[in-house]
Formats: sequence, structure tokens, C-alpha cells
Amino acid sequence: MIPFLLALYGIVLLYGAAHLGIGPDEAYIIFHSPFYRLLYQLYPNELFLRLPTILVTIANILLLYHLAYRWLGRRDDALLAAILFALLPAILGSAVVINKAPYILFLTLLFLLLYHEDSPLAYPLALIMLFLDNSFAILFLGVGLYNLFQRRFEAIFFVGLFLASIILFGFEIGGKPKNYFLDTFAIFAAIFSPLLFLYFSYTIYRIWVKESKGLLWFVSATAFLFSLLLSFRQRISLIDFAPFAVIGVILMVRTFKHSLRIRLRRYKGRLRFYFALVMALLILNDLALLFNHLLFDHFPSKGAYLYPYYEGELLAQALKRRGISCVWVQGKLQWQLEFYGIGKCLEVRLFTTYRPGTAPIPILYKGRRLATFYVAKSNNH
Repeated sequence: MIPFLLALYGIVLLYGAAHLGIGPDEAYIIFHSPFYRLLYQLYPNELFLRLPTILVTIANILLLYHLAYRWLGRRDDALLAAILFALLPAILGSAVVINKAPYILFLTLLFLLLYHEDSPLAYPLALIMLFLDNSFAILFLGVGLYNLFQRRFEAIFFVGLFLASIILFGFEIGGKPKNYFLDTFAIFAAIFSPLLFLYFSYTIYRIWVKESKGLLWFVSATAFLFSLLLSFRQRISLIDFAPFAVIGVILMVRTFKHSLRIRLRRYKGRLRFYFALVMALLILNDLALLFNHLLFDHFPSKGAYLYPYYEGELLAQALKRRGISCVWVQGKLQWQLEFYGIGKCLEVRLFTTYRPGTAPIPILYKGRRLATFYVAKSNNH
């Protein structure tokens, strides 16, 4: 069953990746990461460059299935956890664009599997992860708190890794404090989908007050609660917390299945109805992500959240029609244009607002104007 689902999911991801242009953050990674720069030189194609994240995401689903099986003890429960995990908007969305989240999640799941099996390889892997990315600080904190709760000496090791990560990469808490609490809730609602996020919050709270708290709860709850705490002061980064929070799907499946099994048959219908409702909305959310190009066809707008993924290609086409092969523009748009064959030069400058002496370059999608850029020779800007 799992191989069939992974193959089907892979086809879905390939379809989604093939119908989405390169976004600004993706373009920046392509030209600043040696790995992706090499792939770009081999074959400058959107789908080809996104294959690594697709393959790693499929591996993540397999790893989560094995982790869930070891944690839940039943193959049907583990399968449900893997399906739910694969359908999360955050997992689907991060799989079809170039970003670091799938790699962070892969190492996290691998570490949790090794640690759960008491493998000695878990500790050198944690040391390697320390130097790879600052996001693992949350994982180290969660594992450290778990060991502290269990009164194990390993707490010193993982808390030490947490502090070392803070020293190595820094931890930004400066600037003028602002309250982004509601924004953080919106981010987590986007990660899980709204109804599933409500159940995630309930699961974290229920285990906190009623049930034994294991390693997965500490990791997932630390990511969630720590992000809420930080949100009273600053806007949080999705990638710093999502890879650890989504592991909570295993906890949600355990809580749901337990509630279902302890009820009499005549009381199970309502739970199944709620489950079907959550899954239906989750799938609708995923369909909107996968077929965004069809939605964009009908409602093209610069305000659309996926507009940046279309902007670079559309602008490059408009510039080429004007006979412009190179420009200078501020921001990551420069790298998007370079991906689509518009080089960088100082002779022609591109602006997002009108300036005297500039010529308009409208961005059109099927006859509809989405935005207007302005070009000028360098001596006219």
C-alpha cells in the first residue's frame, strides 16, 4: 500500500512542480547554492531543479510512516498518519518549490527514528545537524526538555546543543517589539489547514493536562508553544518551526483513534463525520495549491499569493518582446529574470514605479494587466 501511495503522491508533486514558475526565493537559492547552481547548469528547467525536494519529501513520508508505526504500534494507524502528513498544505507546498524545509524535516525524522531506537548514531547525527542550520535549535530544545522531564543526564547534551546553536547562528530578538500572535495562528492554520489546526491545538493541550508526555509531544509542543511565545514580540519564520510542529500528526492520529475505539458503536458516527469533514477541507486546500495555475487563469491578480511565481517569467517574456536581453533591478527579481534568460547589466534599469524618462513595460496574462514596470537607460534613472 505504501509504495503505491508514494508513487501516486510523486506523480501529484511532479504535476504541481511542472505548472509553477520559479519564485524569487527559489531563484536566489539557485544562483547562490553550489548544488542548485550545478543543477541549473546541467538543465535549467523548473521541474528538474525541484526534483530533489520532491524526492526528499517522498522519503519524509516513508520515514514518518516508520516513526508512526513504532510510536502507534499499528500499521493502519501509521498509514493514516502518513496520509495525513502527506496532505498537509505545508508538506505539499514545500515539496513543489525549492526550499530547505524538506531537508530539515528529513534529518529531523531520521534523528527521531534513531533516537527512538536508542541507536548510538543519533548523537553524531545531532552534532552534524548543529552546524547545518539554525532551525535545529528548536529540535534540540524539545529533546532537551524531554530528557529534563525524564530526569536523564542526556538533557545536558541536548540543552548544550541548543545553546551552541544560539551562539553559532545567533537568535534575533532585537528591534521594536510587536505583537504577531494572530499572525502566528494564521501561519499554523496555513500549515495544517484551519480545522486540523484546531485539532492539533486540542491534542497538544489534552496531552499536556491529561496524558503522558513523550518525545514527539515535547518536540511538536516546543515548536508550537515557543513560536507563540516569540510571536508576542516578533514575526516568526515558518521554516524555523513548521518541520517540528508537523510531527504532531502522529499524536493527532493517536488521540483520534483512542477516542474512536473507546466509544460505543452508536457514538462513533459523529467522530467519523468530523474526520470526513476535516479531510474534505484538507483535500480542497491541496487541490487549490496543485491547480493554482487553473485558478490563476480565471482570477489573475498581482494580489494573488502565488503571483511572485508567475511574475519573473511574465516579465522576462515582456522584456524579450521589447528586444531587451539584460537589465538591472533591485531585489530577488534580478535572479528570477536571470533564470529566464534576462542577464544583468547597468545599461538598462528596471523600476517598479514611474520615473521621468522611463518607458512602461506592462505585465500581461491572457490579455489582463497584472502590473507595470518601467525601464530606462542608465543615464535616465
